[in-house]
Amino acid sequence: MPDQKIQSESEALSILPFIQNNNIKNENGSPLEFVDHQFLVKPYNDMSPRQAIIKCSQIGWSVLAINKALWMAKYMKANIIYTMPSKSIVKDFVSPKVDPIIENNKVYRDMVGDTNSVALKNIGDRFIYFRGSWEQSAAISISAHILINDELDRSNQQVVRTYRSRLDDALRERPDLGFIWQFSNPSVPGYGVDEAWEKSDKKHWFIVCPHCNYEWYMRWPENINFETKQYICSKCHGVLSDEARRNGRWVAKHNDRDISGYWINQMMCSWIPASKIIEDSEGDKSVFYNFTLGLPYVSEDFSVTRKVITDCISPDTNKMENVAIGVDNGVVKTVVIGNVHGIFKTYETKSWQDIEDDIAKYNAVCVIDALPYPATPIKLAEQYRGRVYIHYFDQDKKTATVINWGKKENHHVVKSDRTKIIDMLVAELVGKDILFNMTIAELEQYIYDWTQLYREIETSEATGIAKAIWKTIGAHRDHYAFATIYWRIALEKTYVGSGIVRSEPKRSRIQKGVYIGPDRKIPAPDIGDVIKRSTKKGKNWKTM
Repeated sequence: MPDQKIQSESEALSILPFIQNNNIKNENGSPLEFVDHQFLVKPYNDMSPRQAIIKCSQIGWSVLAINKALWMAKYMKANIIYTMPSKSIVKDFVSPKVDPIIENNKVYRDMVGDTNSVALKNIGDRFIYFRGSWEQSAAISISAHILINDELDRSNQQVVRTYRSRLDDALRERPDLGFIWQFSNPSVPGYGVDEAWEKSDKKHWFIVCPHCNYEWYMRWPENINFETKQYICSKCHGVLSDEARRNGRWVAKHNDRDISGYWINQMMCSWIPASKIIEDSEGDKSVFYNFTLGLPYVSEDFSVTRKVITDCISPDTNKMENVAIGVDNGVVKTVVIGNVHGIFKTYETKSWQDIEDDIAKYNAVCVIDALPYPATPIKLAEQYRGRVYIHYFDQDKKTATVINWGKKENHHVVKSDRTKIIDMLVAELVGKDILFNMTIAELEQYIYDWTQLYREIETSEATGIAKAIWKTIGAHRDHYAFATIYWRIALEKTYVGSGIVRSEPKRSRIQKGVYIGPDRKIPAPDIGDVIKRSTKKGKNWKTM
């Protein structure tokens, strides 16, 4: 940024001069600085209609998004929808971050009109809507010119897609807008922000080695000397100074793509020492990759850990509509109840009457494991035709489908491929597509059951063919895990009733909003796409 102050009022229509001229401060009252944050200069000025940013934590991106939202509402006359993962997170974001930024800057205080709540801010003659992404009704009640998705990977992807549709009406009024900006700490490959990033121009922060003039971007672990705990050039191994990392430039990998993408990791932040990166790497791998390196990650064993489930806990209230129930059969029956917004009830009972009462109470769709005691499930399926189904695991070698609903005399039967359905469900848990409207204390047994499952590759001695299989540790219990599988299958039947219906399922994973009826089938997942990304490198890097 130039040192000279901006004098012309017309230059308020450029955001960086506006920030400098008004000495804009962050939520802590400190002026924004672009010495250590030089990598934010170009993103601040970037007004590309489509943007996708995979990022590490604590680098000032949310402050950037808030400043740009306030500025665009005032000077671009844009209504803006700003989404966070949940309603409660919106409150925890607006009160300690958005409101103090407005309060600390007179220019923003003067912009705000009579409406100034957590959920809605009146800026000039326009509005910024702050919304959670787990309320479908909230997404269909408003429209805007610009959509900003903060923490995309922790959001409900179906509701996010609904928010995108809310730009349609505004585009007829303002065809120059219709912006969709998405950013997040990534989670798993090919999901959420990473899916959009893969379609972007993929800008990387290039730095020049002061010793050999080699120019490239910071990568783990090539740019770390673990003995001296210093950053080094990946070519000559000379020490990289803070100044070298600070004075970089953005270089795009692809020059023929419409989405403007940025990858920001902590190794390019001049105030973060190499020792901190090394220390982070010794902890949880997914946290290290997602929050330190800003990269998607799936563990090699692809299991459901305690953290996977606790990260999916959301305190939002569930309206308990369009409910699905899954039941793991046995002398003691294990029950999981929820809907597209989350699982809100789990319990175990010896009584089929308890389960029948819940089917009636919630007007629910229910899938029950047929074995080892099929008599009562069959009776319930006949009594509640079209709402109760009995389930069998059945690997269909003739098709690549995961779930098959029965027809005619087998109308009450549903079958699924055991490995494929667990693969998909685990991918959804890891990707936070499934939430729990419950407390950790209520989920302790549930968590235990899931952690007893693990995935491995077995090779047949007879055929030599390798295949994936999910196993349970020893004779440990796994009932809640399988009850969740049956719940997830039942959930497919609830989308028509909720009005969330999509015409075609995506091939790579079960998507929320895909209705699978008796004549429709869910295609098999490409687990290779879920577990690891293609390593194919692009060839058309372009300097920015």
